[in-house]
Amino acid sequence: MVNNLRIISPVTRMWKYVDDVSTSESLSRNCTSITQTTLNSVQLWASDNWMKLNIKKCKELRVSFLGETQLMPLLIDGHPIETVRSHEVLGLTIQNNLKWDEHIHEIVSKASKRLHILRVLRRSGIPPADLLTVYIALIRSILEYSCEVWHNSISCYLSDKSEPCVLYTLNKLTKMRCCRLVSPNWRLDVKIYV
Repeated sequence: MVNNLRIISPVTRMWKYVDDVSTSESLSRNCTSITQTTLNSVQLWASDNWMKLNIKKCKELRVSFLGETQLMPLLIDGHPIETVRSHEVLGLTIQNNLKWDEHIHEIVSKASKRLHILRVLRRSGIPPADLLTVYIALIRSILEYSCEVWHNSISCYLSDKSEPCVLYTLNKLTKMRCCRLVSPNWRLDVKIYV
């Protein structure tokens, strides 16, 4: 099957990855949204290619710094699309306030769960070099995935007292614990470059 979905609009952007399609539209004040027209085009294309959009997987994420915006609900086959506050796209959680605290919380939580694997392997007598390989593959890969997108905002979190100290959480929770698990003789004043 050839993916020939095209949306021709000066205000609508589209991203495709395998079977996922994301569109965006930037609206100025008092402008009319054409997102429903875009959605209708995608739906028509899907129908022409013997496919159907899954209403349960279609989400709308509105980013607005003007407070609540009154826009018409988007419809697929007469059913409204769910409007969400955050959505995961290719492993990256995007929030409607453009902060990354949900994404960071998720990756720290996922990395914490995988620390148990290192503990079990260390108790089994696995050599430190192999433990380091497991750390790089299972834990560090989670922490570094898409960090080019969100890591610059960490300083914003540190300056805002209401947000958790993300750098402290990431460093203490993962790097130091993992280094202790990989090498029991590891000290705070010794740096391991990975």
